[in-house]
Amino acid sequence: MKIFTTQNKKLISKTAILIVWLLFWQILFIIVKKQILIPSPISVVKTFFYICFKLSFWFTIFHSFIRILIGYLFSVLLGILFAVLCHHNKILYQFFSPAIHVMKATPVASFSIIVLLWIRTDFVPVVISFLMVFPLIWINISIGIQQTEKQYLEMAKVYGFSAFKTCRYIYIPSVMPYFISACHAGIGMAWKAGIAAEVICTPNISIGKKIYETKIYLETAELFVWTICAILFSILLEKIFLKLLYHISKRIGISYENKSNTTI
Repeated sequence: MKIFTTQNKKLISKTAILIVWLLFWQILFIIVKKQILIPSPISVVKTFFYICFKLSFWFTIFHSFIRILIGYLFSVLLGILFAVLCHHNKILYQFFSPAIHVMKATPVASFSIIVLLWIRTDFVPVVISFLMVFPLIWINISIGIQQTEKQYLEMAKVYGFSAFKTCRYIYIPSVMPYFISACHAGIGMAWKAGIAAEVICTPNISIGKKIYETKIYLETAELFVWTICAILFSILLEKIFLKLLYHISKRIGISYENKSNTTI
């Protein structure tokens, strides 16, 4: 009964906060009195229901979702691989470290224009999502490996652990909290970078192109709809991916809540 009451309190609290923000939005609309600058919440809801029943709306979201997801997954896989390789080979670490820091510091707009010169527009958001998240994964995995307790590694040598057992029982539990934190931060980063790249290069069937068109035709309500949709699908992807990671961490006996680190 207490759990039910706590859940109800959380729901009421979140609903109240949402209502307050909607009221603030409506008051701001009343003050500005210009639909072209800030549309009312009602007009945004009407626009959403108008376009969400079109098949093209879901095709657009699906295409952007897939592009960004592909770039994100590649950044995770290659970030892990390069972090492990660079840990075992200091020359590789010294060679790739400057490039990683350049990738981390370069603006999305600059990368988007440079990449647009080399590849088709449809693949630019994939590459940009990858380039923005890869340094985050690489740095956090590297730190996680470096923070592995040395006495555990020495114990593994004494007891003759194989490379697989050392990785399974020592390295993975040490690195997993850093990895989960990096993935958590990286999902939002991938979405922001991917959508920004789509706005710049305007690939066919993309949220970014729709956002660019709303600017051209001054459809502010539609701009809000596409922005809100991008946020909601980013949250959806984040929750799905993190639940999967939490499940994996529990299976290997890691308490993520007690050990959370993120380096950006």
